[in-house]
Amino acid sequence: MQELAKRVVVSIVFIPFLIVALYMQGWFLFFLFLTLSVLGSQEYLAMMQKRDLRIPKQWCFLNPIFYALWVLIPGAEMGILVLAVIAAMIPQLIKWDKNMSVPTMFAVVWGGLYTALLPALIVKISFELSDKKILLALILMIWIVDSIAYFVGMRFGKKRDITPVSPRKSREGFIAGLLAPPVISLIMYISGFRYFSPMELGSLAVAAGVFGQLGDLMESMLKRFCNVKDSSKLIPGHGGMLDRTDSILLAGGFLYAALAIVSAVA
Repeated sequence: MQELAKRVVVSIVFIPFLIVALYMQGWFLFFLFLTLSVLGSQEYLAMMQKRDLRIPKQWCFLNPIFYALWVLIPGAEMGILVLAVIAAMIPQLIKWDKNMSVPTMFAVVWGGLYTALLPALIVKISFELSDKKILLALILMIWIVDSIAYFVGMRFGKKRDITPVSPRKSREGFIAGLLAPPVISLIMYISGFRYFSPMELGSLAVAAGVFGQLGDLMESMLKRFCNVKDSSKLIPGHGGMLDRTDSILLAGGFLYAALAIVSAVA
C-alpha cells in the first residue's frame, strides 16, 4: 500500500509537468529531454557495470552532448552518428581486452542510441512540427495502450508466454494494446477529427500500439541482462528514468522515422 501511495504521489506531480512540457514544446521540451539524457546515461552505465561492462564515465557527458548536436544541427544526423561510433571504438582499440572490448564497444554504441539519439529524435518532432501537438497525442495514446493492456491482461490474461523477457505480460493484454490505437484513430477520423492527417494518425497508432510496447520489453531485456529490478531508485515507487520513459523513447523514435519517410516519399 505504501508503494502504491508513492506511485500515486509521483504521478500527480510528474504527469502534469510532462503534459505542460509536451504542450509548450520547443526549448522547454529540449531541456526536459536533455535532463532525461543525462540521468538515463547514468542509469545505463550503472546497469552495464553489473555485467562488468566498464563503460567510461565520460559517456555520462558525451551522450547529452551528442543529444544536443542531433537536435541542433539539422541534416547532420548521420555524420554525428558516425562520430559517436568512432568515439566508442577508439578507447577499446587502445585498451584492448579480447573478452571485453567488443561487448563494451557495442554497449557504448547502444547506450548512445538509447539515451541520446532517441530523445533527440523526439524533440526534433517538436521542432519540425511545432504547429501540431503530435507528441502530446503520442503520450496520451501510449498511456491508453498501457491501461488497456494492463486491465485486459489482468481480467482475461491466461497465456503469459509471449516472451521470456517479461513473463508477466499476457498475450491477450499485448494484443489488446496492439488493437486499441488503430481503433481509436479510426474512430477519431470517422468522427471528423482532421487535426492530424490519416498518415499521421496511422503512424501514431503503430508507434503507440507496437513500438510503445516493444520499448517496454526492450528495457525489460536490458534489466534482465544486468540482473536488476529497476534502472535506478530515482523516482519513488516508479524505478528510474529509463523505467518511466522506455515506451516513449522507442515509440517516439519510430514516429520520427515514419514521419520522415512519409515526408520524403510524398
